[in-house]
Amino acid sequence: MAIIKEIQNRRSVRDFKLDKIENFKVAEILQAAQFAPTSRNNQATEFITVINQDTKKLIHEATEKKQDFVLSAPLLIIPVTDPDKTSHPVPDLSLASAHIFLQAEHLGLGAVWKNLRKPPADAIKKILNAPESFILINIIPVGYPAINPAPHNDTETDQHRLHTEKW
Repeated sequence: MAIIKEIQNRRSVRDFKLDKIENFKVAEILQAAQFAPTSRNNQATEFITVINQDTKKLIHEATEKKQDFVLSAPLLIIPVTDPDKTSHPVPDLSLASAHIFLQAEHLGLGAVWKNLRKPPADAIKKILNAPESFILINIIPVGYPAINPAPHNDTETDQHRLHTEKW
């Protein structure tokens, strides 16, 4: 049960099949996300899931770069956090996102990080009725990959980037 397999196989997927994701898989992904470490164990990260196509269209229109994978993915997961409950919202959201990617890969699903800047994030919070003060940094489209990218391999590692004790 080595996690390295999921890490090597995880690639950004931007082209999805139309197949609906089973509810138990969505639940497992969200459970894995909730197990992510948070600053001082604040557990302030929450998750909004979107499957409604009309809502996805509104989100797509609110983003800076109109990337079609936001529309074509059967599921969008938007991690959000309350800045009053965490002193480090970006690492908290990023770690939860990493857990989402790895669990999605484990379940045979693909995902991609769709970065958000402040103006689009604020518009998306309004679309989703999220509290105005909450922070979101990304959207994670999830679905069955239309094509399976080749996994990472050992030739992509670089021993020159590894340092012991000092540079």
